[in-house]
Amino acid sequence: AVDSYDLVSEKYDIALFIEEHGNEPLYQQKLKDLQGRYCAVRRTCADGSCFYRGLGFAYLESLLDKPQDILRFRERVAHSRQELFAAGFHEREFGHHYETFLSLVDATEDDRSVGNLLRAFNNQEVSDSTVWYLRLVTSAFLRTRADFYQPFIEGATCMEDFCAQNVEPMTSVCDHIQITAVTQALDIPLLVEYVDSLDYGTNQHVFPDGSSPCVYMLYKQNHYTVLYKPGVTTKWK
Repeated sequence: AVDSYDLVSEKYDIALFIEEHGNEPLYQQKLKDLQGRYCAVRRTCADGSCFYRGLGFAYLESLLDKPQDILRFRERVAHSRQELFAAGFHEREFGHHYETFLSLVDATEDDRSVGNLLRAFNNQEVSDSTVWYLRLVTSAFLRTRADFYQPFIEGATCMEDFCAQNVEPMTSVCDHIQITAVTQALDIPLLVEYVDSLDYGTNQHVFPDGSSPCVYMLYKQNHYTVLYKPGVTTKWK
Protein backbone atom coordinates (compact mmCIF):
# COMPACT_ATOMS: atom_id res chain seq x y z
CA ALA A 1 0.00 0.00 0.00
CA VAL A 2 1.15 3.53 -0.77
CA ASP A 3 1.69 5.66 2.33
CA SER A 4 -0.70 8.62 2.55
CA TYR A 5 0.63 11.86 4.01
CA ASP A 6 -2.60 13.85 4.17
CA LEU A 7 -2.26 14.92 7.82
CA VAL A 8 1.49 15.64 7.98
CA SER A 9 3.39 15.83 4.70
CA GLU A 10 6.83 14.62 3.81
CA LYS A 11 9.55 17.23 4.22
CA TYR A 12 10.27 19.22 1.06
CA ASP A 13 12.39 22.14 -0.12
CA ILE A 14 11.23 25.58 0.95
CA ALA A 15 11.77 26.87 -2.60
CA LEU A 16 8.95 24.59 -3.80
CA PHE A 17 6.76 25.83 -0.96
CA ILE A 18 7.39 29.43 -2.07
CA GLU A 19 6.54 28.51 -5.68
CA GLU A 20 3.18 27.19 -4.46
CA HIS A 21 2.38 30.73 -3.31
CA GLY A 22 3.35 32.37 -6.61
CA ASN A 23 -0.14 33.83 -7.05
CA GLU A 24 0.12 35.67 -3.72
CA PRO A 25 2.62 38.50 -4.35
CA LEU A 26 1.92 40.09 -0.95
CA TYR A 27 3.18 36.96 0.76
CA GLN A 28 5.76 35.64 -1.66
CA GLN A 29 8.50 38.17 -0.87
CA LYS A 30 8.08 37.56 2.85
CA LEU A 31 8.30 33.83 2.30
CA LYS A 32 11.47 34.38 0.26
CA ASP A 33 12.94 36.17 3.27
CA LEU A 34 12.47 32.93 5.21
CA GLN A 35 14.62 31.12 2.67
CA GLY A 36 17.70 32.68 4.21
CA ARG A 37 16.92 31.02 7.56
CA TYR A 38 15.11 27.81 6.65
CA CYS A 39 15.71 25.09 4.09
CA ALA A 40 12.60 22.91 4.21
CA VAL A 41 8.96 22.72 5.26
CA ARG A 42 6.42 20.11 6.25
CA ARG A 43 2.77 20.87 5.55
CA THR A 44 -0.04 20.02 7.98
CA CYS A 45 -3.70 19.37 7.23
CA ALA A 46 -5.87 22.52 7.39
CA ASP A 47 -8.50 21.02 9.69
CA GLY A 48 -8.29 23.36 12.69
CA SER A 49 -5.71 21.15 14.41
CA CYS A 50 -2.71 22.04 12.22
CA PHE A 51 -0.80 23.65 15.09
CA TYR A 52 -1.18 20.82 17.59
CA ARG A 53 -0.50 18.13 15.00
CA GLY A 54 2.53 19.95 13.61
CA LEU A 55 3.94 20.72 17.05
CA GLY A 56 3.54 17.14 18.27
CA PHE A 57 5.23 15.69 15.22
CA ALA A 58 8.03 18.24 14.95
CA TYR A 59 8.99 18.06 18.61
CA LEU A 60 9.12 14.25 18.69
CA GLU A 61 11.10 14.36 15.44
CA SER A 62 13.59 16.75 17.05
CA LEU A 63 14.11 14.22 19.88
CA LEU A 64 14.86 11.22 17.65
CA ASP A 65 18.62 11.34 18.29
CA LYS A 66 18.47 12.76 21.83
CA PRO A 67 17.78 9.90 24.28
CA GLN A 68 18.29 12.02 27.41
CA ASP A 69 15.88 14.68 26.16
CA ILE A 70 13.32 11.98 25.32
CA LEU A 71 13.51 10.65 28.89
CA ARG A 72 13.08 14.16 30.29
CA PHE A 73 10.09 14.75 28.01
CA ARG A 74 8.56 11.39 28.94
CA GLU A 75 8.66 12.44 32.60
CA ARG A 76 6.94 15.69 31.65
CA VAL A 77 4.21 13.80 29.79
CA ALA A 78 3.76 11.37 32.70
CA HIS A 79 3.38 14.34 35.08
CA SER A 80 0.70 15.84 32.83
CA ARG A 81 -1.68 13.11 34.01
CA GLN A 82 -1.78 14.74 37.45
CA GLU A 83 -2.31 18.16 35.84
CA LEU A 84 -5.32 16.77 33.97
CA PHE A 85 -6.80 15.39 37.18
CA ALA A 86 -6.14 18.71 38.95
CA ALA A 87 -8.06 20.55 36.21
CA GLY A 88 -11.11 18.35 36.80
CA PHE A 89 -10.77 15.92 33.90
CA HIS A 90 -11.65 12.27 34.45
CA GLU A 91 -9.61 9.26 33.36
CA ARG A 92 -12.30 8.29 30.85
CA GLU A 93 -11.91 11.68 29.14
CA PHE A 94 -8.15 11.60 28.62
CA GLY A 95 -6.82 8.11 29.45
CA HIS A 96 -6.81 6.74 25.90
CA HIS A 97 -5.29 9.90 24.42
CA TYR A 98 -2.65 10.06 27.15
CA GLU A 99 -1.64 6.43 26.55
CA THR A 100 -1.52 6.99 22.78
CA PHE A 101 0.83 9.94 23.14
CA LEU A 102 2.99 8.19 25.72
CA SER A 103 3.31 5.22 23.34
CA LEU A 104 4.50 7.60 20.61
CA VAL A 105 7.13 9.03 22.96
CA ASP A 106 8.30 5.50 23.83
CA ALA A 107 8.39 4.55 20.14
CA THR A 108 10.50 7.65 19.44
CA GLU A 109 12.99 6.48 22.06
CA ASP A 110 13.07 2.84 20.91
CA ASP A 111 12.75 3.16 17.16
CA ARG A 112 14.34 6.52 16.25
CA SER A 113 12.76 6.37 12.78
CA VAL A 114 11.30 9.52 11.26
CA GLY A 115 9.49 7.35 8.69
CA ASN A 116 7.62 5.40 11.36
CA LEU A 117 6.84 8.59 13.26
CA LEU A 118 5.45 10.14 10.08
CA ARG A 119 3.29 7.08 9.42
CA ALA A 120 1.94 7.23 12.97
CA PHE A 121 0.98 10.89 12.58
CA ASN A 122 -0.79 10.07 9.30
CA ASN A 123 -2.84 7.33 10.93
CA GLN A 124 -6.07 9.25 11.53
CA GLU A 125 -6.93 7.56 14.83
CA VAL A 126 -3.44 7.85 16.34
CA SER A 127 -2.90 11.37 15.01
CA ASP A 128 -6.26 12.68 16.23
CA SER A 129 -5.76 11.05 19.62
CA THR A 130 -2.42 12.85 19.90
CA VAL A 131 -4.12 16.15 19.05
CA TRP A 132 -6.80 15.46 21.67
CA TYR A 133 -4.11 14.89 24.29
CA LEU A 134 -2.31 18.14 23.44
CA ARG A 135 -5.59 20.07 23.50
CA LEU A 136 -6.52 18.65 26.90
CA VAL A 137 -3.08 19.46 28.32
CA THR A 138 -3.48 23.01 27.01
CA SER A 139 -6.92 23.28 28.57
CA ALA A 140 -5.72 21.87 31.91
CA PHE A 141 -2.83 24.33 32.04
CA LEU A 142 -5.17 27.29 31.46
CA ARG A 143 -7.90 26.03 33.80
CA THR A 144 -5.49 25.57 36.72
CA ARG A 145 -4.02 29.05 36.15
CA ALA A 146 -7.25 30.87 35.35
CA ASP A 147 -6.51 33.85 37.58
CA PHE A 148 -3.34 34.63 35.65
CA TYR A 149 -4.64 34.02 32.11
CA GLN A 150 -8.18 35.40 32.49
CA PRO A 151 -7.10 39.01 31.64
CA PHE A 152 -5.74 37.80 28.28
CA ILE A 153 -9.14 36.48 27.18
CA GLU A 154 -11.29 38.88 25.19
CA GLY A 155 -14.80 39.53 26.43
CA ALA A 156 -16.38 38.29 29.64
CA THR A 157 -15.94 34.58 28.95
CA CYS A 158 -14.84 32.58 31.98
CA MET A 159 -11.82 30.31 31.56
CA GLU A 160 -13.91 27.13 31.68
CA ASP A 161 -16.11 28.34 28.81
CA PHE A 162 -13.10 29.62 26.87
CA CYS A 163 -11.43 26.22 27.02
CA ALA A 164 -14.65 24.39 26.17
CA GLN A 165 -15.15 26.59 23.10
CA ASN A 166 -11.63 27.54 21.95
CA VAL A 167 -9.25 24.83 23.13
CA GLU A 168 -10.91 21.43 23.40
CA PRO A 169 -12.96 21.20 20.14
CA MET A 170 -10.93 19.54 17.37
CA THR A 171 -11.78 22.28 14.87
CA SER A 172 -10.91 25.23 17.13
CA VAL A 173 -7.85 27.06 15.84
CA CYS A 174 -4.85 27.87 18.00
CA ASP A 175 -3.97 31.41 19.05
CA HIS A 176 -1.26 33.01 21.16
CA ILE A 177 -2.71 32.01 24.54
CA GLN A 178 -3.07 28.33 23.57
CA ILE A 179 0.51 28.22 22.24
CA THR A 180 1.80 29.83 25.43
CA ALA A 181 -0.04 27.25 27.51
CA VAL A 182 0.96 24.05 25.69
CA THR A 183 4.62 25.02 25.26
CA GLN A 184 4.89 25.84 28.97
CA ALA A 185 2.92 22.78 30.06
CA LEU A 186 5.20 20.38 28.18
CA ASP A 187 8.34 22.55 28.07
CA ILE A 188 8.53 22.57 24.27
CA PRO A 189 10.78 25.41 23.01
CA LEU A 190 9.18 26.84 19.86
CA LEU A 191 9.72 29.76 17.48
CA VAL A 192 6.81 30.92 15.32
CA GLU A 193 7.39 33.05 12.22
CA TYR A 194 4.32 35.22 11.62
CA VAL A 195 3.63 36.29 8.04
CA ASP A 196 0.75 38.60 7.17
CA SER A 197 -0.19 41.08 4.44
CA LEU A 198 0.04 44.18 6.62
CA ASP A 199 3.73 44.94 7.01
CA TYR A 200 7.12 44.12 5.58
CA GLY A 201 9.10 41.07 6.61
CA THR A 202 8.13 38.54 9.24
CA ASN A 203 7.60 38.77 12.98
CA GLN A 204 8.99 36.14 15.32
CA HIS A 205 7.91 34.97 18.74
CA VAL A 206 9.63 32.43 20.96
CA PHE A 207 7.58 30.23 23.31
CA PRO A 208 8.14 29.98 26.24
CA ASP A 209 9.77 33.42 26.52
CA GLY A 210 13.54 33.22 26.69
CA SER A 211 13.86 29.58 25.63
CA SER A 212 16.16 28.26 22.89
CA PRO A 213 13.81 26.88 20.21
CA CYS A 214 14.23 23.46 18.65
CA VAL A 215 10.91 23.54 16.77
CA TYR A 216 10.06 26.18 14.16
CA MET A 217 6.67 26.92 12.61
CA LEU A 218 5.27 29.37 10.09
CA TYR A 219 1.93 31.05 10.74
CA LYS A 220 0.17 32.38 7.66
CA GLN A 221 -3.54 32.96 7.07
CA ASN A 222 -4.69 30.97 10.12
CA HIS A 223 -2.50 27.99 9.23
CA TYR A 224 0.69 26.54 10.71
CA THR A 225 3.46 24.86 8.70
CA VAL A 226 6.56 23.20 10.18
CA LEU A 227 9.87 24.86 9.23
CA TYR A 228 13.38 23.35 9.23
CA LYS A 229 16.70 25.08 9.76
CA PRO A 230 19.70 24.06 7.62
CA GLY A 231 21.81 21.41 9.30
CA VAL A 232 18.92 19.57 10.97
CA THR A 233 20.02 15.95 11.11
CA THR A 234 16.67 14.22 10.62
CA LYS A 235 16.28 12.37 7.34
CA TRP A 236 14.40 13.75 4.35
CA LYS A 237 11.18 11.79 4.68
